[in-house]
Amino acid sequence: MLETIYVTRHGFRSNWVVSNDGTYGATIKSPTGIPSDPPLTSYGVDQAKQLGVHLAGLPAKPQQIYSSPYYRCLQTSGPIAQELGIGIEGVEGGIAEWFGVAPFDHPLPATPELLKTFFPILNTAYEPIITPAVRGESMAQVHDRAAYALTRLINHVDENYPHVTAIVLVSHAATVIAVGRALVGDAGMDVGAGTCSCSVYKRKTSQSSSSAEWWVDVDGKEVPRTGTMDLNKDAVPVLPWRGKGVVGGWSCEVNGDCSFLSGGEERNWWFGGDEAWDFPIAKGTGVEKTLEGSQQVDGAATVSKTEHAKI
Repeated sequence: MLETIYVTRHGFRSNWVVSNDGTYGATIKSPTGIPSDPPLTSYGVDQAKQLGVHLAGLPAKPQQIYSSPYYRCLQTSGPIAQELGIGIEGVEGGIAEWFGVAPFDHPLPATPELLKTFFPILNTAYEPIITPAVRGESMAQVHDRAAYALTRLINHVDENYPHVTAIVLVSHAATVIAVGRALVGDAGMDVGAGTCSCSVYKRKTSQSSSSAEWWVDVDGKEVPRTGTMDLNKDAVPVLPWRGKGVVGGWSCEVNGDCSFLSGGEERNWWFGGDEAWDFPIAKGTGVEKTLEGSQQVDGAATVSKTEHAKI
C-alpha cells in the first residue's frame, strides 16, 4: 500500500510568453514544437540531478515516478529515474500545468508517444486520468482536479502495485500547491514550490483506497473510478477533500525542501487569484478578473503572498 508521496516541481526552465490574443511564443524552441512546453535551462538540469541524488538517498526511496506531460517535467524526471534505477511510470494530466480560464485555446502537451521519442524510459501503456482543459481552469478547479486525480492515482497504485509504498510526482508550481492542499485537506496551506523543491506527504490511515466513501462527490453522487476524464467535455468531480484530505488524509512531513540544492530555494510561487485573461476579448466569460496590480510573467502572476479567490 502506498504510504509516502513525494511532490516535486520541475527545475529552472527557459521562458515562454502569451499575448492578449492567445498567441504563444518561446525564447528557446521546445523539442516538442509547443511554445508553452519549454525545456529546462542548463541550470535547471543541474537542479534536477541534485534532486535525483536527494531522492535516491532517502530511507523510503520512490519506487515509481509520475510526471506532468510537459517536457520540463520529464527532463526533471530523467535524472531522478537514473539515480533510482527505474523508468518513468507514466505522464499524468492530473498533475499538469495550470492555465487560467481564457477565451482562446491553450496549447495541450505532447502525446506520450512523442514524448517517448525523447525519453525512452517513459511507459506509454499508462492510461492518464485527466485530459487537460484547453480553455483553462479557475483556481478552485485546479484544486479539485488535483484531488480527483490523486484519489484515482492512489487507488491505481494500491490495486495494481501493492508492493509500492512510495512514489514521486513531478509537476508545476500551482499544481504542486494544489496537490499538497488536497492531500492534507487544507485549502489555505502555504506550500513551498521553488524549482526542484521536494515535499513529503505521509498517509494517515491504512484503510484501503477502494473504500466507497472516497468515491462520492460533494453532491452525494458516485464518481468514475476508471478511464480518462476529458475536461474539455466533462467537469471534474468535486470530491469532499476540504477539511479531511483525499483517501483518509495525509500529513505533510517536509514542506518545499530545497536544502539539497546548491542554490537553495529559487523562484518560489504563490497563487495570485484566478489569473483569468480579463482583456477585452475575455469580457462576459463570467470569470473573476486577475488580482489588481499583478503582473503576467512567463504565464504566471507574481504578486504578494496573498490569495484573493475562494477555493
